[in-house]
Amino acid sequence: MNFIKIIKFDFINIVRNPTLIIANTIVPIIIIGVMGFVTKGSYNASTVDSYDYYGVTMMIFTAIMLAMTATNTFMEEKVKKGNTRIIYAPVSKTTIYFSKLLATYILGTICFSIIMLLGQYLMHINFGGKNILYIMLLINALSFLGCCLGTMFCSIFKNEQLANSIMQIPILIFILLGGSFFPVEGLGKAIAKISVISPIKWITECAFRIIYDKDFSIFIPTICVILVFSIVCIIICHITFEPEEYV
Repeated sequence: MNFIKIIKFDFINIVRNPTLIIANTIVPIIIIGVMGFVTKGSYNASTVDSYDYYGVTMMIFTAIMLAMTATNTFMEEKVKKGNTRIIYAPVSKTTIYFSKLLATYILGTICFSIIMLLGQYLMHINFGGKNILYIMLLINALSFLGCCLGTMFCSIFKNEQLANSIMQIPILIFILLGGSFFPVEGLGKAIAKISVISPIKWITECAFRIIYDKDFSIFIPTICVILVFSIVCIIICHITFEPEEYV
């Protein structure tokens, strides 16, 4: 089977699932609106208001949570049944898991890019102004990591529910240390130092530097860190995934 055809097949399966589409389009907008409204008086509007802060951090949160979409794309029961013929087709095991990873990533890239463009130009959320492309690249890089994480946990645990349950633990730690819901510096210097292990912390720090300081000094290092995390996940996928266990 042609690799592109398999990706197209997997992408169509995602698009046909309204729950996944809503989770990656409407839900992020609602979360940004709710968090921005609830914390409206907690930020200095002359520098960064609550909608600006949560516009960025909730997009980062949504990007890493794309891991949940990846597990559904990979091992949801209906999807597995429909993909049985691919398992027995003369294709490499890399094609099987990587096509689903890329299909999920393409969906995330489309959804999150549209949300950010609408957010900046219609809702007046500050995603960097003319530098919005850099923020979109950061979000898309994190989306790719999210897809890699979801695929890796499915490859290891061979079950969507189990993979999601265990995967939530490291993702929750990354989110808390990354400052998605509140600045991590408020938890003390020790936690602030530990937070450097979180890829979300790197993305958040880099995004706010670009948006408010026009500082691109850690942009390339941040992208490289995210790619290293992603490559490690893909290597683990390749080692642990066995096509016969997918059926």
